Amino acid sequence: MKKFNRPITGGGRILAILLLTLSLPAFSQTGKQKKFLVCGDSKVLLVDYNKSRDSIPAIVWSWDAQQAKDLPEIYRTKMFRTMDDCKAINSGKQILVSSSSGAIAILNMKDGKVLFYAAVPNAHSIALLPGNLVAAAASTAKDGNKIMLFDQAKPDSPLFTDSLYSAHGLVWDQKRASLFALGYDVLREYKLVSKNRLELVNKWKIPGIGGHELMPVPDGENLFVTEHHGSWQFSLKTYSFTKIQGFPDAENIKSLGQNAEGQYIFTIPEKSWWTYHVKFHQPARTLAFPDMHVYKARWYSN
Repeated sequence: MKKFNRPITGGGRILAILLLTLSLPAFSQTGKQKKFLVCGDSKVLLVDYNKSRDSIPAIVWSWDAQQAKDLPEIYRTKMFRTMDDCKAINSGKQILVSSSSGAIAILNMKDGKVLFYAAVPNAHSIALLPGNLVAAAASTAKDGNKIMLFDQAKPDSPLFTDSLYSAHGLVWDQKRASLFALGYDVLREYKLVSKNRLELVNKWKIPGIGGHELMPVPDGENLFVTEHHGSWQFSLKTYSFTKIQGFPDAENIKSLGQNAEGQYIFTIPEKSWWTYHVKFHQPARTLAFPDMHVYKARWYSN
């Protein structure tokens, strides 16, 4: 077969560029998908960041406890009235949720079904542990102020509890096989020592009071911690707290996270404990949810 080695010039070069552009995958032109979860009232929303316009969010999925027919009536009408945490797990296939009205659950994204639910006084956070286990943070309430460990197959009674005043945050660190728990003025580290028991192995006083948010930093070596007066980064190597460089600090931050590209997502209460806005930084942006008492917002990974 005869080969042509002449360089492409003029109109031929333009045509070649057009053909190459048309042959590229669609995602290289539209950019990486970016979504986030929002929770408040009885709802959890999934929002497409890139499709949102101006301050109007593009909601692509939603779940409302009041419409969840697979929940008992008391959970539907009372115990999920004030959603306060939502975290994607299992590559975005499920969502962990907690409600300060007194419950936690695991939701299936595909069909919205409730896979697990349990009663937790003033629940403020939830984490998935190995072995089909779920940990929950019960904040200030009658029978609260503790962390609770559940087997998903036995939701009616916790396997283990440990007192922790104003328990607010939980993170399972798979690399270290540790559960980190945030209370009023302390950060704790637990180890799972058996199928039904956690053991406290370390604790650190936080640089403030009213510990609220606890989330992993994308580097896997730090945790975000917020308290009444500001936000911090806790090193899992040096066990020290430092201010978050480049982040616009504020009081009473309810949720704080960062994606792999470095963009922050956070919520700050405007009225009492809730807000109508989800804020972003690097780059900055604000999206409005005028019909919802937003408590937390999280980046969604799938």
